[in-house]
Amino acid sequence: MTKKIYILLMHTNTVPSKLIRFFTRYEFSHVGISLEKNCDKIYSFGRKTLHSVINCGFTIESKNGEFFNNFNKTKCKIYELEITEEQYQTVTKILQHMHDYKQQYKYDFVGVILRYFGIPIQIKNKYVCSYFVASVLEQANICEFNKNVCMVVPKDFDQQDFHEIYHGSYNLYEANE
Repeated sequence: MTKKIYILLMHTNTVPSKLIRFFTRYEFSHVGISLEKNCDKIYSFGRKTLHSVINCGFTIESKNGEFFNNFNKTKCKIYELEITEEQYQTVTKILQHMHDYKQQYKYDFVGVILRYFGIPIQIKNKYVCSYFVASVLEQANICEFNKNVCMVVPKDFDQQDFHEIYHGSYNLYEANE
């Protein structure tokens, strides 16, 4: 029996996302993973509170939550990945573990700068969004990237053989069963 998970590439139009977009010259600046086709719950690394770009780490964002209600012009591309039951269980265990110990996981501000200059760095329990999602996919043997997982950027997800199911406004996305 197969299961499905969803990878979201997003641009939230916040100041940090505009900076990332400026430097990467890519349409999307944020990556998340969802276990639901409606993509209402997104696991990622980013700001933990609406008004702080410093307080960042492991997050679970909701379509109807404070963040997306305030940044309601978020654009996204959604990929649907068909995976095995075993891979799905691995993904859910990783996400549950990170949720249970979320205070230990931090956003890798230093790594963002170093990676921009091509310096791969992996610091225990520190991630950026794309590194986090790529790491989950590799740990669950869903896919491999052709580079060190800590160097994966949002654009690298476009180069995978993923099935795109949506491209447009995140708030307007509705899962069609």
